[in-house]
Amino acid sequence: MIDRRSLVKGVGAAVVASALDSPAAMAKADDPFSYASVDTLIGMFKAKKASPVDLLEAQIKRIEALNAKVNCITDAHFDEARKDARESEARYRRGEARPLEGITVAIKDEFARPGWRITQGSLIYKDSPRATESAAIIDLLEAAGAVMPIQTTVPEFYLFIGASTRAWGTTHNPWNLDYSPGGSSAGSGAALAAGFATLALGSDMGGSIRLPASQNGLYGFRPTFGRVASGEIPYSTSGPMARRCDDLVHLQNAIVGPSDKVMAAIRPRLDYPARYADLSGWRIAVDWGAGIATVIPSVKEAMLKGIDALRAAGCVVDEVDCGFSKDQKFVYMRGLFATSIGTLLETSNAHRDLLSPYMAEVIDLVGPVGPAQAEAAETLLEQLHRQVQQRVFGKGYRLLLMPTIATPLVKADMFKSKEDKVDVWAGTGFGYALTWPWNLLNRYPVMDVPLGVVEDRMPSGMQAIGQTFADLDTFQFASNWSQLRPPLFADGRFPTFA
Repeated sequence: MIDRRSLVKGVGAAVVASALDSPAAMAKADDPFSYASVDTLIGMFKAKKASPVDLLEAQIKRIEALNAKVNCITDAHFDEARKDARESEARYRRGEARPLEGITVAIKDEFARPGWRITQGSLIYKDSPRATESAAIIDLLEAAGAVMPIQTTVPEFYLFIGASTRAWGTTHNPWNLDYSPGGSSAGSGAALAAGFATLALGSDMGGSIRLPASQNGLYGFRPTFGRVASGEIPYSTSGPMARRCDDLVHLQNAIVGPSDKVMAAIRPRLDYPARYADLSGWRIAVDWGAGIATVIPSVKEAMLKGIDALRAAGCVVDEVDCGFSKDQKFVYMRGLFATSIGTLLETSNAHRDLLSPYMAEVIDLVGPVGPAQAEAAETLLEQLHRQVQQRVFGKGYRLLLMPTIATPLVKADMFKSKEDKVDVWAGTGFGYALTWPWNLLNRYPVMDVPLGVVEDRMPSGMQAIGQTFADLDTFQFASNWSQLRPPLFADGRFPTFA
């Protein structure tokens, strides 16, 4: 198994609406497969109206036509995927289809499969040896019948909110090519928005599922630590990304549960229902995260419209302040690097001539780490947990809402900023993210839901945080949210690749 540890780890709304309703935008859904839901595809396969081979070939065609603009793929495994799709086709004929039989899943450049390279977005590892064993989560996807045609781009060592690297170049957002697709699961988010895959696998160490979900108009789930078999480092966990909530349920059910490769994986497995009750009577808290960053007006307006819809659905929604501060992220980051992730500092310092500019800044800003930094992070964790319990869940709120990122208008090409240097904590860097407290508070499940397109053809998202281990509350919320708000990737609301 290979995981993070072993890898050393302002356009107005009217203009936006007209752009998204244009024939050019609608034409991006020009085949019946690339943006179809899991349920639709499985229904087609079972009825013999189409096959997994048709799905794969349609998405390969899109990749060949559009990835030059997006640049979200490190390696394509089309021959291997074609073989798997043909096997899935045969299984449907025999009536032996598994839960994700023939459904394509984009895989972040972090998860090993025999014959694949894991580059971590770095020149240091671009020619690393090919894997000989699958990661635990890949075992589960294979057992579910998934087809895995592409590996997707990441920032160097998974440590930024976009994907500009010396190893792979810059990944662009399909909604607006000028902007970042988020990170670190950058390529996974962009691939979903582009219709290159039906589902995508990400991981989250500081917002790495939620940020690209927000930037690409997706649903993304950062599970309770241990819910998914993804490693032993509490700050980080793997999770699903999808264009629709019901698709996310399918993928989470495929990857959840124990594994003989990962001790931290929780037993017994949790099953995620396909249908949920409404939210009538729920008390929901909202923290705008003002101590971390100030959200731009268009993001706040989109959240407020969503809150109005929740109140109309019978929810009580109040504002709270959990006491998060932008200065606390230094404590979090240094605590993270005090784990085995910190070995990448040694690797990076030994190869500084090969690093992307922001990576050199990160290791300089983090500085020396050790037990004192780990203890400081543990102390902060205890403090913030008490505050969240006292101010939110201890007062009877069922869920907490927060913005995901202060602005979606983060430039894609990090190398063109400030003479090839990037301010990691502010400006175009990590300072916009409101996600990292929930990697420290890693037993709280967090669902990212789309707010819609907010500004300059860019989507944004919102975090829905449940009580510790209460994953199903976040899924119940997301299921209802998907019915309360107009969906993206439907009715002409597609990326324009412009």
